[in-house]
Amino acid sequence: MRVFFPTAIDSILCNRRRTFVTVAIIAVGVSALVGIQSALDVVSSRVTGSFDRIGASLCTIRPLPGAPPVTLRQASAVRHPDRTTIWSPRTSIARVRSGGRSTDPVVQVIACDHNYLACTGASVAKGRNFSPADVERRQTVAVIGDKLRRKLFDDASGVGEWISCEDGRFLVVGVISRQGALFGDNLDNSLLIPLDASPQGCFVSFRTSESAAAEISEAGRRMSIARRLPPGSEPDFEIAGADSSQAVLSSLRSKLSLAALAIGLITMLGAAVGLMNSMLVSVKERTRETGVRRALGAKARHIAQQFLLESVIIGQAGCAAGVILGMLMGWLVALGLDGDFAMPWRWVLFSVLLSLSVSLASGLLPARRAAALDPMTALRVT
Repeated sequence: MRVFFPTAIDSILCNRRRTFVTVAIIAVGVSALVGIQSALDVVSSRVTGSFDRIGASLCTIRPLPGAPPVTLRQASAVRHPDRTTIWSPRTSIARVRSGGRSTDPVVQVIACDHNYLACTGASVAKGRNFSPADVERRQTVAVIGDKLRRKLFDDASGVGEWISCEDGRFLVVGVISRQGALFGDNLDNSLLIPLDASPQGCFVSFRTSESAAAEISEAGRRMSIARRLPPGSEPDFEIAGADSSQAVLSSLRSKLSLAALAIGLITMLGAAVGLMNSMLVSVKERTRETGVRRALGAKARHIAQQFLLESVIIGQAGCAAGVILGMLMGWLVALGLDGDFAMPWRWVLFSVLLSLSVSLASGLLPARRAAALDPMTALRVT
């Protein structure tokens, strides 16, 4: 096989355009497979890390679609001194200003109490958090995300500066440590203000302990009483936890993995047809060359090995290009999400074996046809 390698390379280089098209088709299939899978690994790792930070025991009480909002009085009935936060999402399209600077209207404004950061697993990097007195007295203070700080104050801390938005004018007392985006819920670009009796309603988030089921049941019972629901009636609210989000994420990841596999297999099927067609054309174009080699003593199996080797080289070249492109896709996703990129060795190995199988299957028929050529008939071809 080593003897045939230089000849195979020369033959491939003589048909650059056809080879490039075939390699590109294989590369697209492999890059789709490796790229999507590596990107999914990055996203899954990033989300899992976020869930680990906030804890799978974080639960949120929210009204069902069409049901009345949860009032501050109702939320207070479920409050736990240390493990509960009441918050209200005011808007996610606010524009924040300070001095002569202004952000785009993409800042998320959240009215919350002093337990919000602790319950969501975040912390204050500069300044301080809300105090209970700030919330009770409705002080005009704010805690901002790190991205919002950099937008308004560059490298300055921003603590002690005044900012304004649609909800009023606030004194910055703290900056949240950098969190990173999680499906659009980005504290880095958020503005936290003290909770008030918002007519928009609010949510209750609380951490459960080891007796999670009992605590969730008790929280549901208290909320039903606070909302004055008749005994035995269906609740008009739900208690969603991070564990349910993880289940949704796991299901979504499996579906996307299957979709990536389907895309890769369909593309590789097209690549197999293209590679076989390319090799059949090559067999026809090199009929006289094959006749000369047979006349000089080459055996039929040597001819078959020659064409089969060319098919494998083209397939593996496409695989290498696809793996590099796929890894680049995964790295870009990791860079965009501030996550860690991990080499998807399992999918790289699968891609190599898949490309090798496609190459062998596509090159087998052309190799047999080339080996079956009669030397005298081949030499008479002009």
